[in-house]
Amino acid sequence: MAVFLCGLDHLVLLTALTAIRSDFGREADAAAAGWFVNAYLVPVAVLPPLVSRFAARVGQLRLFTAALVVFTAGSAAAACSATAGFLTMARVVQGTGAAAIMPLSLTLVALVVPVHRRPVLLGVWGALGGLAVAVGPLVGGAVVQWGGWQYVFWLNVPLGCFLAAAARVFLREPPSAPAAAMAPTRSRSAAAGQSTVWRFLPGSGVSRGLLAVHACGFLMHAGVFGTVFWLAQFPQAVQGHSPWEAGLRILPWTAMPLVVAPLAGLMMGRTGARPVLVAGFLLTAASSGWFALVLTPQSDYAMQLPGLLAGGMGMALFFTAAPEALLANTSERCAPAASGVNSSVREIGALAGVGASTVLFTYSGSTAGPAMFTHGLAAVLWAGAATAGLGILAAAVTGPARIRVPAGKPAAAALDPAVTRRPTVL
Repeated sequence: MAVFLCGLDHLVLLTALTAIRSDFGREADAAAAGWFVNAYLVPVAVLPPLVSRFAARVGQLRLFTAALVVFTAGSAAAACSATAGFLTMARVVQGTGAAAIMPLSLTLVALVVPVHRRPVLLGVWGALGGLAVAVGPLVGGAVVQWGGWQYVFWLNVPLGCFLAAAARVFLREPPSAPAAAMAPTRSRSAAAGQSTVWRFLPGSGVSRGLLAVHACGFLMHAGVFGTVFWLAQFPQAVQGHSPWEAGLRILPWTAMPLVVAPLAGLMMGRTGARPVLVAGFLLTAASSGWFALVLTPQSDYAMQLPGLLAGGMGMALFFTAAPEALLANTSERCAPAASGVNSSVREIGALAGVGASTVLFTYSGSTAGPAMFTHGLAAVLWAGAATAGLGILAAAVTGPARIRVPAGKPAAAALDPAVTRRPTVL
């Protein structure tokens, strides 16, 4: 629930930007509107690598609860904003809380779930985050249509208070998992008895598979955020739909994770994360390419539907498989640091995607009219398809497909921090 709440605020403002500009007037120009989104993404991008260090000092559960309080306070401040500058600063506070909530939620789940059940549960974790990002424009449009843009943030306050209280009542502090700058990885081979392999681990561990997982996170977020930032504005800016209608028209895309994620989690238990990641990038590239080919100011909704469905399925597959791919390429003792670095890399990708797409859109088109908007959007979409193509290459080299518990060993043994086994490549 906490991951969903934080993910929702990534893009929830997209369908509310028109209403915010109307309230703030000239103060909320195009640059300020971009910062309403980026002010949240910047702390989410830069702070997660520090989270594991603070968690080691104060405890993961205590920091997780405190982060929920900070996120809730930032949401209340944003709802009370009367100027663009105050709203931007409130979004920074929100992002600071989310920067700790998202990586800690992954480690809190991973440390208490047996390996043989982890793919499905981590698939749910990742899918909820992806669903929240995707459903943000729909929720924002509905709230603005029947209330006001302030209620986009008021919605977080009671939920944040409830989650902070529930965390203190129902969760317990897991065993500490320190993040070392250099950590020994003990591996066992069937041919040679026991050996100790030292790997330099800056934060999360350096290996080809782990670097590929980080690259996948960067590329998916850069491509998706860069295209969605402009694509979600197309129904209002070009075709004249209301905020609610704009959100409703992308419902096939936002609803796909609900259908695909559980199936992807089951499939991942059989095939591992790598094939699911590759499929996710393939569908994402197909979605962007389809939109770039068929989108015009007069585009019929039926022509847009295949792109919406493919994009939703691609995101669902990626967000389901990414957590398992990350942990399959990371030792248990370094999981908190790996999660923090991966969260940071993803959000840096989102920042880069929004920034680069804005430059590309401005260079190729403008918001002066439907034709120019569509022309700029097409350039952004082709760039998104190319980014997803690079993601396919990165996903293909994400190291071990999955972790397999050795025969005759209980599943819980795989979580023994005393011996970190090298994952079996299937």
